[in-house]
Amino acid sequence: MKRLRYRFDNLIARGAVAMTGLLCLVALTMATIGATALLTLSSRAMDLPSALWSGLMRTMAPSMVTNDNGSPVFLASMLLLALAGVVIFSTLIGLIQTGLDLKLATLRKGRSRVIENGHTVMLGWSEQVFLTLAELAVANVSRGRTCVAILAEQDRVAMEEAIRDRLDLPRHLRVVCRTGNPTDPIDVPIVSPERAKAVIVLGAEDDSDARTIKSLLALDAAGVRPEVQVVAGIRDPHNLAPARLAGGSGAQVVDIDEIAARIMVQTCLHTGLSAVYDDLLSFDGDEIYIGPSRELTGERFGDALPALENCSLIGLVQEGKVRLNPPHETRIGADDLLIVIADDDGTEPIRSTTEVDAEAIRTAVERGPVARRVIVLDWNNRGAAIVAEFDRYMPPGSQLTVVADDPRMTSEMSALSAWTNSLTLCHKTGDVTLRGTLESLDLGSYDHVLILADDRLSAQVADSRTFLTLLHVRDMSRRHGWQHTLVTEIVRDCDRRLVEVTEVDDFIVSSKITSLLMIQIAENPQRCQLFADLFDSGGQEIYIKPAADYVRLSVPVRYATVVAAARAYGEVAIGYRSGRTAGETGIVLNPPKSECLTFRAGDMVIVLADG
Repeated sequence: MKRLRYRFDNLIARGAVAMTGLLCLVALTMATIGATALLTLSSRAMDLPSALWSGLMRTMAPSMVTNDNGSPVFLASMLLLALAGVVIFSTLIGLIQTGLDLKLATLRKGRSRVIENGHTVMLGWSEQVFLTLAELAVANVSRGRTCVAILAEQDRVAMEEAIRDRLDLPRHLRVVCRTGNPTDPIDVPIVSPERAKAVIVLGAEDDSDARTIKSLLALDAAGVRPEVQVVAGIRDPHNLAPARLAGGSGAQVVDIDEIAARIMVQTCLHTGLSAVYDDLLSFDGDEIYIGPSRELTGERFGDALPALENCSLIGLVQEGKVRLNPPHETRIGADDLLIVIADDDGTEPIRSTTEVDAEAIRTAVERGPVARRVIVLDWNNRGAAIVAEFDRYMPPGSQLTVVADDPRMTSEMSALSAWTNSLTLCHKTGDVTLRGTLESLDLGSYDHVLILADDRLSAQVADSRTFLTLLHVRDMSRRHGWQHTLVTEIVRDCDRRLVEVTEVDDFIVSSKITSLLMIQIAENPQRCQLFADLFDSGGQEIYIKPAADYVRLSVPVRYATVVAAARAYGEVAIGYRSGRTAGETGIVLNPPKSECLTFRAGDMVIVLADG
């Protein structure tokens, strides 16, 4: 008896399927007993198949016994059969309901496997998720229905609700959320990365480099094919080598903090540069594309710059190698690819017939290096990289002061003072959100003010502190008439509307720039080498320079003339900045070569030049 009970317990433990099978067996047994009673006790004559069918129906529909007539023994047997049927099918209904509840609970957990092909996979959850989804929606608008699969440790329903609350995604983009550990080789296959078009590793706020490297290893364990483009961001440059080793040949690892630091410094010295990068890296508007050279085959690169009406030529891909702004005499071969800034990847280049007005071109006045004073308010993990970039860009005799209430700043600034070449470094301890601290700094004596976001705090709290510091500095600048440039770093892209109200000279959403860069590489791996050159400290860089250095002011000129003037200095003009057009930033990229412009004092030309 004990052994029989043990076997019964094991059968029940197998779940709803085993129980359903047992109930079906009991139902058939009861139907057989009912058929025997009908054949032996019923007054009506019937054959065996009819008796079996009638017994089964009485088990399934107990109400049939109300029509039975016969001896008390026969009626009692039919009543017992009906009662057994009630027990069997009520139990079956309960099992079905329990099974459905378990299935719904399993679906809520987000553990079912994603069956997709050519989709985009995102590993991790952070503020970057919303920006990435918004950009992917724009990037894939011409490709029909696409899918993005997200694997993170958050609850699936919570992730879906957060996405619905923050974004209004188009119908062609379908987002599938799954709950799992992005660093676990068992969980990663849930989103089918081996069949994806691209995988973006977002990392996490805490110990992000270690988690990113583990995610790359988990992708390798999941058997991700080399043709799947894997993109990941690393914050500490010392972790680049192990990250690239973990990612293998199919992974592109981006140095997030170094790129963000370089953009902050360049924007501080060239106001408006963050808007240029934002336009180039986002999928809404003009972007960088790589295409065939059929329109310009055989021409010299310098002569071809003003030749395309609707595209801005900035470089070539020759023998698989990216060359931004090559020498003037470089011939464009039939097998070369053009690197252009255009409105859309399907844009057909149009030959320009606009003539260059050589008389409107002017020679720039030689300017010697001028020492500058910069003050950095607050500190974060990018602080050391920012100081190093300032040391590279600023002329000898310049001074940089850092004020923050952060013990990391004191130790790092002491170490940086030993190897800086151009800068004289100073640092002070103080809370930059306090008006008294700011008034003691003599901010009017500085040429540039850079406010950093404190990464020890949550994104929302860090931005709140940044806004408080920014409003204090803005109010003091208005009261005293200071003319320094003011650049602010914010963490959350959703706070950009708030910072625009403060009339800051420029602001940088550090996470947005690096996120856009990772999306660009994920969507088109050919751009990886291009951006590596563009953001490399020794490669070509984007600058904003006075228009008076290129063409005569207050005289109407065609944009083709501006392009020719920039080429005379070995530069490539990609647009201009004017305070009177193109909305709030005044940034215009890739204008038509035939566009007539009248530059005045304060207008700028955006160029690609040797760093």
